[in-house]
Amino acid sequence: MSPVWHLGLEASGCRNKLGCPLGNECFVKQETVATRIRVSAVERASGQLHDATIAEIFDGLDRAGFIVLADLVPERTCDFLAASVVEDVRRIRLRDESTRHEISTAPGHLQLGLRRYGEFVAPEVVANPLLEHAVGAVLGQGAWLGFYNGNVNCPGSGYQPWHFDRPYSWKTPAQAQADGVAWPPPTTTLSCSLALTDISVDTGATEVMPGTHRETAVTGWPAGERPENHPELLRHWGPAVSMEIPKGGICLRDPRMWHRGVPNTSASVRPMMALTYHAAEARHWRGLIVQGLSDQLLARCVADPALRLLDDGSLGDGRLVFEASARPAFAALAGPVQRNVRFVEEQWVVNHFVDAHVMGGAGVQKDGARDPWAGA
Repeated sequence: MSPVWHLGLEASGCRNKLGCPLGNECFVKQETVATRIRVSAVERASGQLHDATIAEIFDGLDRAGFIVLADLVPERTCDFLAASVVEDVRRIRLRDESTRHEISTAPGHLQLGLRRYGEFVAPEVVANPLLEHAVGAVLGQGAWLGFYNGNVNCPGSGYQPWHFDRPYSWKTPAQAQADGVAWPPPTTTLSCSLALTDISVDTGATEVMPGTHRETAVTGWPAGERPENHPELLRHWGPAVSMEIPKGGICLRDPRMWHRGVPNTSASVRPMMALTYHAAEARHWRGLIVQGLSDQLLARCVADPALRLLDDGSLGDGRLVFEASARPAFAALAGPVQRNVRFVEEQWVVNHFVDAHVMGGAGVQKDGARDPWAGA
């Protein structure tokens, strides 16, 4: 079994690291446990996680809403990708104004994806067998990659409001029961955050409210409602903990869990990659479960996994866009998830700076200039 460190939430009575016979680092809180698991050499060599590791992943996600798998991506890969992010941040800061994401969230927090061409698309990330094994175990066969981007926390950043990234796929117990799903329902989306450098409190590790992925009150909230308007629930689920991730580690997170970006008090840019996967049953290109999908449309989606339901109710190509030079990174033996990508023709380039939240996940243009302020 892989070594396990209890980093987050332990039942009352847990001792501190010096007094713990297992050397665990624990924060006392009601009955929830977030763990950090170091992948073993045997697991890495086989490309498969042990059953005990999968069980720990399920337990951490179910009770706390997140779990960290350490040592998934080689240090050399992290260093190379981190350097590209720092250079891209420098290009963004050549213009002395806030990005759209900063305006809508908080200063210093950038929605900045990784470059989608050549060696900047690393097979150790996009075709990582251990990550895909974990995702497939949680979401089931046919899970698919729906978001490929990044969250960069710059020195001097501010506090984001508390928020959650995904709604409940089933809004009522009756709706869940009709589909044979328990209540509260399981997640149909898994957010995977890769630390390209050590992510610590000093560098602005995301704050999370463990257990809030099970707060069903949100199913009755209007669109855009935020937890900050419900201080009684923040008190109930608090205190928050920092989502610290060692370099090369990936945090698996239920995106319904409440979280916020916090200030980066260090002098260094904190780069973090974000890969989001959806269950096969999520037929909408945004990863949503579609209630009442017609038999005809469902049959077409099953026959062609590239098809996703669009916002207007029609079907279209819902794959993420990459340049043709990235093709080798995705060529590894297919795992239990769909990598869900297509490659643009050579006369086109993919601008990773823009359009993170539109279909395809990045801008596609004819000229070679990847401008961070394109369309601004």
